[in-house]
Order: sequence, then structure tokens, then C-alpha cells
Amino acid sequence: MEEIRDNSTPKAADAALTEEQKIKAKYSGDKVYKIAMTLHPDDETEVPVRYFFKRPGNPSYNRYVKTASKDMTGALKTFMFDAVVEESKAKLEEDLEEYPALAISVGEKLLSMMGFTDLSNLKKL
Repeated sequence: MEEIRDNSTPKAADAALTEEQKIKAKYSGDKVYKIAMTLHPDDETEVPVRYFFKRPGNPSYNRYVKTASKDMTGALKTFMFDAVVEESKAKLEEDLEEYPALAISVGEKLLSMMGFTDLSNLKKL
């Protein structure tokens, strides 16, 4: 009987993993999130983007709160770059150059992880 051998190498196995699986495996001790959205720079163009982030920490949030009143966009960018995983950093920088308002969209998603919401109710009793 002929013996079947597995000639695959670890590199071949890694190549088969998706980017998302690789990031999940690399940051297994951390909570990692994917933010995906479609940008519409004009009526005929759709630009899908996605980035991976670790959950922002309290020091990062405190820095954001401290600087947001002076420079909202700059504070959001700093907040985002504190949390973005290394594999998404260059793409995020490149996209922010072309689409500066992206900082607000992505930053608000990250803030929602910290408990920020615009869906709250207030009622006078």
C-alpha cells in the first residue's frame, strides 16, 4: 500500500489563510474588530474599505477627550492610530489622505466600542 505524505509547508498553510484569519490568530489575546464600509466619492463610484482594530484602551480614550475640543479630526486620527493593527495602518493612512472625513466615520465606530452612543433616551419625570 502506498503511503500518503503531506508535503505542505507551514508557508503554504499560511498562504491559504485569509487576511482576517491571520489577524485573528496574531492578536488572539486581544479583542480585534473589523470595520468595513463602502465609500461613495461620487454617484458612480463605490470604494469598499476595511480595517482591523484592537479595542481602544482607556488611556487612548482619555487622550481623545482631552484633545477633541481643540482639534476633533486630529483627536480622532490619534485615537484610531492608537487602536489600528499594524497590518491595516498603511492602508488607513493612505485612505485618510484621499478621504479625510473617513476619520469621523471610523472614529465614531471605535468610540461606540467604548460606550459612546447617539441612541439614548431622556425623559422628564
